[in-house]
Amino acid sequence: MKKIALIFGVSVQDGAYLARFLLTKDYEVWGSSRDAQGPTFSNLLKLGIKYKIKLISIAPEDFQLVLN
Repeated sequence: MKKIALIFGVSVQDGAYLARFLLTKDYEVWGSSRDAQGPTFSNLLKLGIKYKIKLISIAPEDFQLVLN
């Protein structure tokens, strides 16, 4: 069974490097952003992983969305 990771702030530098690392460890990586449709995710593009992770929109302070 594949392990799954959810990274809050995947579009920033540390989140992008963490996502790349987890992909090499055979994780299914989900990344959150306040608006997953808006940003260009340039860090993910530079690392060549934008299309290898699943992007979702979540505001971490809205705990009801996080629970779903």
